[in-house]
Amino acid sequence: MRDGKTLAALRARMAAGGLDEAPAWPLVGLGAEEAELPGGLASGALHELQPASPADIGAATGFALGLAARLLACRPGPLLWGVPAARGWREGRLYPVGLAAFGIDPDRVIQVEVKKTADLLWSLEEALDHPSLAVVVGLLPEGDRLYDFTASRRLAMRAARHGATALLLGAAPVFDMATAASTRWSIAAAASRPVPHAGQAVPGLGPPRWQARLVKSRKGLLDAWDLEWNHDTLSFRLAAPLADRAPLRRTGTLSRRPTAA
Repeated sequence: MRDGKTLAALRARMAAGGLDEAPAWPLVGLGAEEAELPGGLASGALHELQPASPADIGAATGFALGLAARLLACRPGPLLWGVPAARGWREGRLYPVGLAAFGIDPDRVIQVEVKKTADLLWSLEEALDHPSLAVVVGLLPEGDRLYDFTASRRLAMRAARHGATALLLGAAPVFDMATAASTRWSIAAAASRPVPHAGQAVPGLGPPRWQARLVKSRKGLLDAWDLEWNHDTLSFRLAAPLADRAPLRRTGTLSRRPTAA
């Protein structure tokens, strides 16, 4: 019944000409780079994130944190992070030090842990109905089939009603059907660039990088980008291609130095 009232209110606003397209918030910190991206993501909408492979779940979760950080910089209010208590989603539990790397204040984060997918979807819907929230993120259990077009439409309508943005992260084949999401992304981990030290590039763990592929968009633009997190501007940037480097270790056997008899 409540869903019907929301739909009726949206139709009334559309008939009165008062329902404008939700504003987009930029992914990157430099306007020149934004021209090569899909113009940012629409706020007050539902966006889906899917790891390119089971091994990319961590990378997709990090990408979701980056998107949430960009939105928190543009809109006041807290972030709600909904995660199932299933063992397979331990990667989705937040760590304050990791949040700080994305510029997210842990005091702005509300974490909700549930046992069932139905409870997770219900929590996300209720959160989107609260006008003070900035962004809502939900992590779906692997292989779950409860999320469908109807569930996505309910989330999308609630996001449009108050302007909060919903990010839904799920492993394949959760997103193998038509949904009401504005965009759908396939995220894979990419090799980070070497860390500079004493004027030299030392192999190590640099800023996070992703291969982000836009596989669905209401604007019709489908493309792929190599993105890197910029810790200085707390935004994404287009990643420069990595140069070929000598291997860290030589392959083969090493001959022993002869010893004196």
